[in-house]
Amino acid sequence: MWSLRQGQAPCRYRAHARAGPQAPPTDSETPLIALVDTGNPVALTGFEELRRRNPRLVGVFISDHGLMGDSRYRIERKALLLQVQRTLDEVVDQELHGNKVSPLSAGAKTGATPTGYAWFGAGDAAFASPPPASLAAAVDVSPLHALVVDDSLAVHEQLRGALDRSGLQSDMAENAEQAIGLLQQRSYDIAFLDVVMPGIDGYELCRKIKQNSYTRAMPVLMLTSRSSPFDRARGALAGCDTYLVKPITWEGFYQALDKSLSKYFRNDREAMARRGYKMSQSR
Repeated sequence: MWSLRQGQAPCRYRAHARAGPQAPPTDSETPLIALVDTGNPVALTGFEELRRRNPRLVGVFISDHGLMGDSRYRIERKALLLQVQRTLDEVVDQELHGNKVSPLSAGAKTGATPTGYAWFGAGDAAFASPPPASLAAAVDVSPLHALVVDDSLAVHEQLRGALDRSGLQSDMAENAEQAIGLLQQRSYDIAFLDVVMPGIDGYELCRKIKQNSYTRAMPVLMLTSRSSPFDRARGALAGCDTYLVKPITWEGFYQALDKSLSKYFRNDREAMARRGYKMSQSR
């Protein structure tokens, strides 16, 4: 667990490490804000214990896709370094210095003087803001991940192989419901959607992705045998970035993949390479 105490500008807080629920903060270290790693059960347990002691504790939840946690303050793990300071400043301004919670009233019930915030699930290495360069580097080199949504096993296997040759890891979903579940668990760098699927079709799934603030920047490529102008218009209205008509040539597939990722990374080829991307040719 992390406890942070109020500090001087430019960093509003300073941190010291603490080990989770086994060693909760003392009364003199009661935090006002908790940063919680939703992928760590021990962290969740520690947060619940701390919130039981202080019901006014504000939680900031961190998950792969930024959708987990019972708080309005949620951060995508991939963008953690960019969002954490901004989110904490927002919590302080809106929750602690506003009308909802005051630092004095939060400490009045326990007789403690609330300090900063606690971080659950960060391991045993502490950092203040900004974090060490080694942590930033770890984020920069995380493998690229693709989501493939299609009810055809043959398509899954073909795309898995093609993506692997391009340096991308991939997860497969047979329908939109499975895809939404995966999107809630982790972040993806690109998605390939079939149009005709049982239940929610590809157009509607694409629309949901593009309407969500956490996923709208992710490139979405539609894979379909429907090639009429009407169908293409539906894809454009749903927000898809590229419309690929089956049967797709590998040359066309790799060109579309490269174009979409280049746009996503703003033509930063070095960043793409650090994430494992390899520009493939027609196979």
